[in-house]
Amino acid sequence: MKPLRLLFLYATFAASASSAADFATQMVEATFKLFHPDSAATCFLLRREPGDAALYLATAAHVLERTKGDTAVLVLREQQTDGAFKRRDHTIAIRQKGKPLWVQSKTDDAAVLKLTEPLPVPVAALPVTALADEAQIKASGLRVCSPLFVLTYPNRTEGNPAGFPLARSGIIASHPLLPIAAQRTFMADFTTFAGDSGGPAFVADPSSKPLVIGMVLAQINQEENVTLEFEKRTLRHPLGLGKILHAQFLRELVEQCGKPETH
Repeated sequence: MKPLRLLFLYATFAASASSAADFATQMVEATFKLFHPDSAATCFLLRREPGDAALYLATAAHVLERTKGDTAVLVLREQQTDGAFKRRDHTIAIRQKGKPLWVQSKTDDAAVLKLTEPLPVPVAALPVTALADEAQIKASGLRVCSPLFVLTYPNRTEGNPAGFPLARSGIIASHPLLPIAAQRTFMADFTTFAGDSGGPAFVADPSSKPLVIGMVLAQINQEENVTLEFEKRTLRHPLGLGKILHAQFLRELVEQCGKPETH
């Protein structure tokens, strides 16, 4: 093979690797841990069109519903001058005098919270256009057995002391994926844990930008009732499946949350 051809192939491979790292890094930078003393879960931040300075926190509705009190802690990361990151816990309001501040889906376990107060450190929120609608799903050629990635905090586990999420891979497990109106959720094959709720499921779009195709809602288990001589137990067997909500419905929630009359 000629040297010029080798150089071309190497450059193509390097560009592809760079693009892949870029879309994943953008997703990591927008994903955060959300917790209170009783539990922890995952969320990710979004932004609307220029002119709206607010950030929008997307997570599973049950995460906010089960959080007691008017506040929760968002685990931010602050980059230091040497390039390293430092964990920075930040308290956010989720209720006002007991009344929820988030907008919740009427049909799905999904919620969006508008953050009107500036965060203490810069964050790289995703544009709302990164939430895939049906046309983007079709354009990406996604179907059963297509690979996907998730970012979460399984069983509260953080990637490092700075509080970054953990990345895992899986495949789309259910068919058909479309139409979205008839298939609001789909199954993905990956090892699931408590703490995954609210995590983004994503791929790279045809231009190598991040494309959020859904949000993790729940792990799928098989329950078995066992009767012993002196007690009864329910055994829960993980099936290695996660329930994913199509991202289009999150986009609709963000737009609803962004309306002036919402708050």
